[in-house]
Amino acid sequence: MERTAFVADSTLGLSPQEALERGIYLVPQQVILEGQSYRDYLEMTPDQVIQAQLAGKKVSTSQVSAADLEALYKALLEKFDRIVSVHVSSKLSGTYSTARKVAEQFGNRVKVIDGLTLNGGLSFVIEEVRRKLAAGVPWDRLEEAIAPLVQRIRGFVLPATLEYLHRGGRIGGLQHFIGSLLKLLPVLEVRDGLVRPLERARGWHRGLQQLAEAFHKAFPEGARVVLAHAYNPQGAEELRRLISQEGVIVEDVRACGPAVAAHTGPGTVALFAAPR
Repeated sequence: MERTAFVADSTLGLSPQEALERGIYLVPQQVILEGQSYRDYLEMTPDQVIQAQLAGKKVSTSQVSAADLEALYKALLEKFDRIVSVHVSSKLSGTYSTARKVAEQFGNRVKVIDGLTLNGGLSFVIEEVRRKLAAGVPWDRLEEAIAPLVQRIRGFVLPATLEYLHRGGRIGGLQHFIGSLLKLLPVLEVRDGLVRPLERARGWHRGLQQLAEAFHKAFPEGARVVLAHAYNPQGAEELRRLISQEGVIVEDVRACGPAVAAHTGPGTVALFAAPR
């Protein structure tokens, strides 16, 4: 039986050690703080990103480096027969495209998959890949085999403030002013590889309720869930209570990760779900 290594980028929301405990090798995204680039988790932790944002410093992100990917692939192929490399949606980042180009030099030994999601959603994709390979799905049919599950993964995100969406240019000044005045928060949906505004909520607690309602509407028969937060474990726990019902299985609670928190800011909570 061929030995397969699993690679993901750090939008997975796990530290390198946490990922390795799950049999996943992590390649870092880049976090840019005040013009200086740092490797996600390795040189810039989630807490450091949050503290920099709270201090008013400019934080942005960039995709993984081709050099980091190439070095990781080479090292893994000395121990494994092949690699499945699963990455944040190609509609949100250039990471997938970069990984495809790097993988070309290794022929058919590296398969790069567009996860069309991020964070906990990537965990569901990797688990599905493992199941299909264990079931004997041919290497060249793998993407086709996992597509039904990938297409049903959803994410729901609630920022605690509009401030960081405004700083990142994702909402305009007028939207920021009016939204802040009325205490409006966007409930965002991650679907088909894109992040879209789903609803607007007046206040944090109403936002959590609307997020939970959107989740239950999308998965009326229950789902497997990963919760994520940016320095807000209380918010994640409140969301867990709101979604708790028969058929809902919370598999993990994790950090949003520096590359995600950089865009949505401190206090953000998110939910990623897949059919059971």
